[in-house]
Amino acid sequence: MPWNVIRERAAEFTGGQALMSTPAWWSELLGASEVLAESDREEVREWQNEPDNEDPVSPTERDEEDVPPLTARLGLLAGAFRRNVPTMPAEERREALGVLERIMATEGHADRTAVGTGFLEPLLMAWDRGFDLHLIWGELGRESRSFCLALNEFWGVKSPDWMRGE
Repeated sequence: MPWNVIRERAAEFTGGQALMSTPAWWSELLGASEVLAESDREEVREWQNEPDNEDPVSPTERDEEDVPPLTARLGLLAGAFRRNVPTMPAEERREALGVLERIMATEGHADRTAVGTGFLEPLLMAWDRGFDLHLIWGELGRESRSFCLALNEFWGVKSPDWMRGE
């Protein structure tokens, strides 16, 4: 979906109010993985270069704080993570997933929801489309696995034995 459409929908959803700002833990997450950091830099650059309007005469100037909505950014990182799992060093995967687990275990509701729906849900949905989630399941922390299992239950999807630890 083009960034200008996401901007418009976000503005409608929030009544023109500012979206959730970049959380304090964001730099920790990007610091854990060069793959995720590079993906985020590219997406933010694209977001900031996408015009807000169709008027080339009066372009809107961007500032560094103008970034995609948090859940959209996390979804893009989930896609980059999924695409790079086979080539990412295991330690880099574990570090990134460890940061996300800490958020799921200790941060507030808004942050946990953003990580759950922005990062973990896209990985779970990719599993339905052929991504081998089993490769990283053991690297996910308890809270992250619990979130995924709860989503499967909510969706009526039977979780395989390896997900349930059986």
